[in-house]
Amino acid sequence: MNPPVIALGLTLCEKVIVEERTRNITYVSTVTKLFADEFPSPPERIALAAVLTGGQGEGTVDLVITGLDTDDETYSLQRQLRFLGRLEEVRVVFHIRNCLFPAPGYYDATLFVDGDPVARRKFSIEEREEKP
Repeated sequence: MNPPVIALGLTLCEKVIVEERTRNITYVSTVTKLFADEFPSPPERIALAAVLTGGQGEGTVDLVITGLDTDDETYSLQRQLRFLGRLEEVRVVFHIRNCLFPAPGYYDATLFVDGDPVARRKFSIEEREEKP
């Protein structure tokens, strides 16, 4: 996208709530570490939210999660976005429902706009010591 998009923030959390009237966003339980009872993990339910600015017009935003140990892609999702003006802030929320993590370790969530990386978030997933 020309001009290039800038990410003002990237948050990984359990859930994102958007207030209907004001469109304000609440991040619930922001995380840097997830836990699973076994691997590959059951489908994780997490959310990833970003605030983007600086773009003009329409584009495509991709979320790609990769394992940092293997560089293997674990999950990806794509959607369209539109900037009405370069000063506008566009909120992008990905509700991740079926992400299976093959092994414990570090992972990277990267946002791309029209193929260009604009934000990254490293996180880990570990085996839960005390199982329910």
